[in-house]
Amino acid sequence: MLTDFDNREWLGSVASVANTIAETIEILYGINQETLTTDQQIALAQAYAAFAQAERLEMINQRLYSIHQILNGLAMRLGQP
Repeated sequence: MLTDFDNREWLGSVASVANTIAETIEILYGINQETLTTDQQIALAQAYAAFAQAERLEMINQRLYSIHQILNGLAMRLGQP
């Protein structure tokens, strides 16, 4: 059974994620890699990889939300006499 999804809650969580992503981009790309030790460069590369994965997960989340909205709309139409 499909249930209604609280749009305001979802939009609020997306906005907070977007702020976090924007802040992360500023931090990651603001680092001067020339001054880092080898261990720090490895850690930065790992941070880039984790960030890329988070971006992919957010895109998947947005697609799933769209699918949810479509299915929810269909369920509502099919439930109406």
